Amino acid sequence: MIALDITTFFGRLHPLLVHLPIGFIILALIFELKWFRDKGSRFNFLSITWLLAFISSFFSAFIGWLLARNGHYIESELTLHQYTGILLVLFSCVGWILRIKNLNLPSLFSRINNFIVLILLILVGHFGGSLTHGPNYLIEYAPDFIKSKFDKQKEYKTFDALPLDSVFVFNDLIQPLLTEKCMGCHNTETSYGGLNMTTIEGLKKGGGSGAAIVGKNLNKSLLYKRLTFSQENEKFMPPTGVPFSYHEIQLLQWWIMEGANYSKTLSQHTITPEIQSLLLKNYSLDTRDKPWVEKVTLAPLEDSVFSALENANFSWRTLSQDNPLLDIRFQGDKVTNEALKVLVRCAPYITWLNLGDSKLEGAQIEIMGKMENLTRLNLQKNRIKASDLTSLSTLKHLEVLNLHSTQVNKEVFELIKNIPSLKKVFLWNTKVRLGDISKNRAEFPTTELVFDL
Repeated sequence: MIALDITTFFGRLHPLLVHLPIGFIILALIFELKWFRDKGSRFNFLSITWLLAFISSFFSAFIGWLLARNGHYIESELTLHQYTGILLVLFSCVGWILRIKNLNLPSLFSRINNFIVLILLILVGHFGGSLTHGPNYLIEYAPDFIKSKFDKQKEYKTFDALPLDSVFVFNDLIQPLLTEKCMGCHNTETSYGGLNMTTIEGLKKGGGSGAAIVGKNLNKSLLYKRLTFSQENEKFMPPTGVPFSYHEIQLLQWWIMEGANYSKTLSQHTITPEIQSLLLKNYSLDTRDKPWVEKVTLAPLEDSVFSALENANFSWRTLSQDNPLLDIRFQGDKVTNEALKVLVRCAPYITWLNLGDSKLEGAQIEIMGKMENLTRLNLQKNRIKASDLTSLSTLKHLEVLNLHSTQVNKEVFELIKNIPSLKKVFLWNTKVRLGDISKNRAEFPTTELVFDL
């Protein structure tokens, strides 16, 4: 551990030393320009400049190698910076050798070497900056037309169309973040502070400073505290590389406050609106409480059914291009039994049905009990009674029932009690009285009884 601390101490001189070779290389490239050419002393002066560039780049690379040994960096991101840095040292050495006075090589070699050194200098700087500040550091404040071409947006694993009880919060959402941002320093081989985050047991045990994660307690969860420190704080985590984004911190905070459970699925958690939006945007996880019409999956109907509906004076439309459920409205003067038989052919597909002012008879309502996916039913302006509606109690997804200007009375409250999915019932201009509404409203806290508009 002492040896590692010493190498880390000297390794941290790397950001300071790295500017020396940059300066010498740029100076040497400037002196190669025609305006600076002086045949009397040019080669000696250039040779010294390239020699200094070579020496300073060598020591900078060596100090950088010491810094890389501390394990703070992600290996895949570090490799490119290391290899381009080594190549820059080698070609700086070539630049010095080509300027030795006794070598009479064609100038083409020097020009090619200059070009290679310039490209390597740009690449080394870019990879080094990305390693320390993240891949978007250089273009973070660039104009939009540049940023849109080079901005590397964080890509998360998506769970499109997966049921929520198949997504495990820790395994699928939290652990990948810890693996990416924390495992470089807290693994089986290198466990800084005594913390090994490769296993659940290691996370629960924590390190020498205390528990990494404590369910429902952010103040005692040292992992959360350190990744939310100011980046100027020496205990800020991760010390190098890309910090946790706001959304990643938000997700970790929510999981901890939910109890930091390692085995629960997403469906077993309480999902706040903020997390709901985050999961939808980053992971394609739609945790919204969807209406029934979005959950139903049916094969498209045959064209002959639509022709039959039109011939029976029904207008129709599908809810959307991808949803075959139907919104049907009667357009004739009086609905007949033959017309209703057409509805039987597509009963599972009907989710909105409007038979308002269609001279509907009470016995004809029985057919609607077969429409298992019915969510809105308009029966207004028909001479029907509450006793005619008993067949509707089989509808488990009916949300809106329009009974205004009908003959229903207070018996309708028994029907409403038997259909808990109801959210709104229109009852004005019926035999139901305001006193009946007031007396029964408390029994239906989730159902709005609309008595007057």
